[in-house]
Amino acid sequence: MQLDNQNQDLQKKVEKLEEEVREMKKQIEFLLITKETSNEIKQITQTKVNNPKLPKTVSRQVKVTVENEKVDYEALIFQKWLPRFFIFIFILGVMWGFKAASDYGVLNKYAKVGIGFVIAIALFWYGNRQMKAKRSTLGQSLIGGVLPVLFLTTFAMHHLYHMVGSTIAFTLLIIWVCIGFYSMNRYKSEVIGLISIVGAVFVPFLVKSDSPNYLFFSIYETVIYLCFMFYASYKKYKFIYLSSAILLHLSYLIVALVNFNTNGIKYFALSIIVQHISLLAILIKSKLAVKKQVIILHTSFILTIGWIFSAFEDLTRTMILIFLCVGYLFLTFYYKKKSDFFFGFSTNFILAISFLCLDSVSENLLCTVLIIQAVSTYLFYLRYRDLLKLIIGALTFIPVGISILSVGIDSFWSFETMNWFMLIVALITIAFLAYKNEDEKQFILLSSSLLITIILLAFITQIVQILAVDQSDNMIRLLINISWILLSILAMILGNIKKFKVWTYTGIGLLLLTLGKLVLIDLPNITLMVRAGLFILLGLIGLVISRLFFKGSSSQKKL
Repeated sequence: MQLDNQNQDLQKKVEKLEEEVREMKKQIEFLLITKETSNEIKQITQTKVNNPKLPKTVSRQVKVTVENEKVDYEALIFQKWLPRFFIFIFILGVMWGFKAASDYGVLNKYAKVGIGFVIAIALFWYGNRQMKAKRSTLGQSLIGGVLPVLFLTTFAMHHLYHMVGSTIAFTLLIIWVCIGFYSMNRYKSEVIGLISIVGAVFVPFLVKSDSPNYLFFSIYETVIYLCFMFYASYKKYKFIYLSSAILLHLSYLIVALVNFNTNGIKYFALSIIVQHISLLAILIKSKLAVKKQVIILHTSFILTIGWIFSAFEDLTRTMILIFLCVGYLFLTFYYKKKSDFFFGFSTNFILAISFLCLDSVSENLLCTVLIIQAVSTYLFYLRYRDLLKLIIGALTFIPVGISILSVGIDSFWSFETMNWFMLIVALITIAFLAYKNEDEKQFILLSSSLLITIILLAFITQIVQILAVDQSDNMIRLLINISWILLSILAMILGNIKKFKVWTYTGIGLLLLTLGKLVLIDLPNITLMVRAGLFILLGLIGLVISRLFFKGSSSQKKL
C-alpha cells in the first residue's frame, strides 16, 4: 500500500511538471520545437519518475532545453507577422478605393455598402479554407480582417449614407461582435479576440445619438468587459485579459473628456467598481499567473479610487472607501497563509486606508495621521520584506514630510508644532529600525544623523523664537545659540555613550556651525557682554571636548 501511495504521488508530480512544460511551450509558440528536443524532455520526465529526489535538476534541464532552441526567423516573419501586416494594408486599400470611387462617381452608396459586405464574406470564406488547410496564422489574419470591414461598412451605412437608423446600426454591430466572439472560440485565436473586443468596446462610438444614454452605455460596456474577461481567464488569453481591463477605462475616459456629465461619471464609477471586484474574483479563482494578476489588481485599485473621488460626494465616497478597507482587511487575514494573496491584499488595504485618511481626516490632523500610517507601513515591510510596502511608505512619508517642513511654526500650541514633532519622532524611529534591521548600517547612521540634526535645528530655532518673542533681539540670539550648543553637547554625549563616532562628529560640527553663525551673522548685532559670554562658553566647551578626546585616545593606547 505504501508503495502504491508513493507511485501516486510521483504520478501527480509528473503531471504537474508536464503541465508546466506545456505552458512554457505555449508562451514561446513562435519557436519550432524539434522532435529531438521533445524526446529529451520526455526522457527528463522519465528520469524524474525513476528518481524523485531530483526535481530541481529536472526543472533546470527543461529550462536549458528551451533556451537552447533556435528561433526560425523565416517562419516568424513570413508565416506570422507578414499576413497580419498585409491584411491591414488590404483594409486600408479598400477604404481608399471606396473614397476614390466616391470622388469620381463610379459607385453609388448602395454599391459601396454591398461591396463592403461581399469583401467581408470573401475574407471569411477564404480564411476558413486556410484554417482547414492547416495554415492557421494566415487563416486567422484573414478572418480577423472581416471584423474591421464589417464595422467600417456599418459605420458608413449609418453615419455617412444615412441608410439605417441607430437601432439597426447598433444591432448589426452587436452581431459582428458576436461573429468575432464565435470565431475566436472556434479557431482558438487570441488575435481575432483582440480585434473583437476593440470593436465591441467602441461600438457605441459608431452609433449616432442626439441624447446619449449613459446608463445604457455603462451597462453595455460592463457586460462586454465581463464576457471577454471571464472568457480570457478561462482560456488563459493574457492579452485579451489585459486589453479588456484597459479598454473599459479608456472608453469611459473618452466620454468623460468629450461630454462631461455628473450622472454619467457616477455610472462609469460604478462600472469600474464592478470591474475591480471581478478582477479580484478572477485572481482568487482562476489559474492565471498570480503575480501578474496582483499587479493588474493594484493598478485597477488605484484607477478605481480615482473614479470614486471624481464621481461621488463626501458621504458616498467615504462609505465606499470604508467598504474597501474592511473588505481588503478581511481578505488579508483570510489568505494570510497564501503569500501572494496576503501581500497583494494587504497592499490594497494600506492604499485604501491612505485614501480614506485623505478623504475623512481633517486638514489639521492629516499630516500626523499619514506620518503614523507611513511608519506602520515601514514596520510591515520590516516584518515581511515586501518591497512594495517600502515604496508605498516612502511615497507617503516623503511628500508629507516636505509638506510639514514647508509650513513654519507660528504658535507653540498649534497643529504645526505637533506635525513637526511627529515628523522628528518618526524620523528617529525609522532611523533606529533601519539601523537595527538593514545591512548598510554606517550609511544609515550617517544620513539619518545629518537629516535629523538639520530638522532639529530648524524646529528648536522656531520654538525658541516663539517662546522668547517678548525678549530683546540680543536675548533671542543668545538663546538660539545656547540651544544649538546644548544640542551639540547632547549629540556628543550620546555618541560617547553609544560609541557612535558619527554622533560625536555631528556634535562637533554643530558646535563649529554655531561658532560660524556667531561670527558671520550675530557678531555685528549683539552687545559686547553677550559676545563675550558666548565666546567664553564656546571656548570652554571646546577645551572640555579636546580633553575628553585626549583621555579617550590615551585609554585606547594603554589597552
